[in-house]
Amino acid sequence: MARFLILLFLPILAVTGRADTVVTEISGVDGSMLANVRAHLSLIRAERLEEVSVWRLRQMSEDARGEVREALRPFGYYRPRIEVRLDEPSAAGRPWRARINISPGEPVRIDQVEIEFSGEGADDAALLAWRDDWPLREGRRLEHAVYEDAWRELDSLARTRGYFDASFRERRVIVDPDRNSARVRIRFDTGRRYLFGGYRAPEVEFSERLMNRLTIIEPGEPYHNSRLDAQREALVRSRLFERVIVEEERDRDDARVDLTYRLETRPPNSYRITAGFGTDTGARIQLGWIRHYLSSRGNRLDSGFGAQQRNNEFVLRSEYQHPRGSKPGDFWSVGAVLRREQDNFRFNDESRREAIFDSFSGRREQAELTLGRLEERRPFGGDFGPLEERIFIAALNESFNAFREASFSEENEALLDAHPELTDFLETETNTVALGARWRLPRIRGSGFFAEGQIMEARLLGASASAGSDVSFAQAWISGRWHQIFGDRHKMLLRGEIGYTEAKTRTVNLTLDERELELNITELPERYRFKTGGDRTIRGYGFETLSTNRNGANHILAATAEYEYRVGNDWSLAAFFDIGNAFNDFTDPKLKRGVGVGFRWYTVIGPIQVDVAQALDDIDRPWRLHFTIGTRLL
Repeated sequence: MARFLILLFLPILAVTGRADTVVTEISGVDGSMLANVRAHLSLIRAERLEEVSVWRLRQMSEDARGEVREALRPFGYYRPRIEVRLDEPSAAGRPWRARINISPGEPVRIDQVEIEFSGEGADDAALLAWRDDWPLREGRRLEHAVYEDAWRELDSLARTRGYFDASFRERRVIVDPDRNSARVRIRFDTGRRYLFGGYRAPEVEFSERLMNRLTIIEPGEPYHNSRLDAQREALVRSRLFERVIVEEERDRDDARVDLTYRLETRPPNSYRITAGFGTDTGARIQLGWIRHYLSSRGNRLDSGFGAQQRNNEFVLRSEYQHPRGSKPGDFWSVGAVLRREQDNFRFNDESRREAIFDSFSGRREQAELTLGRLEERRPFGGDFGPLEERIFIAALNESFNAFREASFSEENEALLDAHPELTDFLETETNTVALGARWRLPRIRGSGFFAEGQIMEARLLGASASAGSDVSFAQAWISGRWHQIFGDRHKMLLRGEIGYTEAKTRTVNLTLDERELELNITELPERYRFKTGGDRTIRGYGFETLSTNRNGANHILAATAEYEYRVGNDWSLAAFFDIGNAFNDFTDPKLKRGVGVGFRWYTVIGPIQVDVAQALDDIDRPWRLHFTIGTRLL
């Protein structure tokens, strides 16, 4: 009897035994379909178990066909052929092996798409554009994930545009597996589009007139989420607040969105001190003070002092801005700049590096008063910043005096005795009243090595003797810088500038001890002359040594191409080519070229830049080192 019971329960014991583990092999699909199949299969989950019953393992094998079918449907495959085989281990301790072979078959394709809008947004251009871009066109394979993403995008787009009561009246996919076809049907009711109402700014100490000026959203304007972002930016850019929160309050009865500003006023004063060094400038320092608001109207004062070792240059500047009009970026401005430096009047031939005669050292002083109008516009969308426009009138007093120093060399005195007409250049005072305009358009994102974008700048300037100036001239200048990241480690920098001035020049032929030089000097005040060469312009040449006779010129052409490769997190290597010059004769620019390599280290105080450059047009000279750290002079 006992023997009979043992024989009776042997099959049961065999079925209910334990399997050490299982390995599942899947063939016939790959990519996202394979990943989804693996995510659905119980057999795959069983691989993580230390033990599983044979009975459960066989049950999982039976379930595998249904699980695979469910996993393939999101990709449009409704009638696949699936073969499942479960192999026992060939020896003790080896895993069971499940083999699944999948033939997806013909996919279900879209044969009809119906998308209808109702409500106030039925003719909304953005919603119609979404419909025109509907991804599941007729004839395309049905992909449920694409369908889900598309209708969710519609719902998000509608709410972004203020259709807060929008809803789907119908949203479904009708599949006919026998015909391998599907129909998409979407009926979307947008409801009303909400409009912006008014705003509240509780506990703000600034005047109502100023807050109205900082509010760029007009009551009755159709709601759009991007306008909220623009409103936040306008409040932040005012530089009046440390914290800016813009809250929405929706009124469903009136389909209106009111705004509440939660603002924390910043301290009225901020101070800064920066220091740096460059082979062009030597050591330099800047001190700054900004009074962010002088009263509840939002008027402000920005002042600074700068000094640099080269030429013993000192600069004191200040600008007062007074709000004007109804836009947050519009101001009247009054600015003043005082500058003093030791400068040289030079006698250089453009084809030679050495001076023909000793230069005359003197003191140059400039005092400039500027009255202007500052305005910000947004002619471009996307991530472009505002176009900054400044229209101004500037009164400049500039003087240069080499006789005050009384430090002439014997050659200086001999040259002056032979050419007394040089006195006109060695002791000068010029008063200029100029009318001008400047534009700046930034588009910058990222920081450090990953800063990229463009900055475009332009300037027009003119003065006339009939309007009280000692000289007459007309000048135009445009500059652009372009940075682009490629991949994770490559960066390209392009820079270019061109300037042209319609101004008179004066030519003097000098001779002394069989040395001759044709000196060509523009009548432009030093403040408006073009110069180039140095750390940030044409490397391989000295600071501002490229211009006609090295005394500044009427015109400029310059360009740079630089490649940068990021080696570490904060440092990179660079190679560059520079070309350019400043000159008085536009038909003969005599462009100078420089090439070199460099090192960049991006720090919290800005990039530290070391370049070694060769002036290709002075090949008999050694390579020149260019080193900069920190910010420029004011």
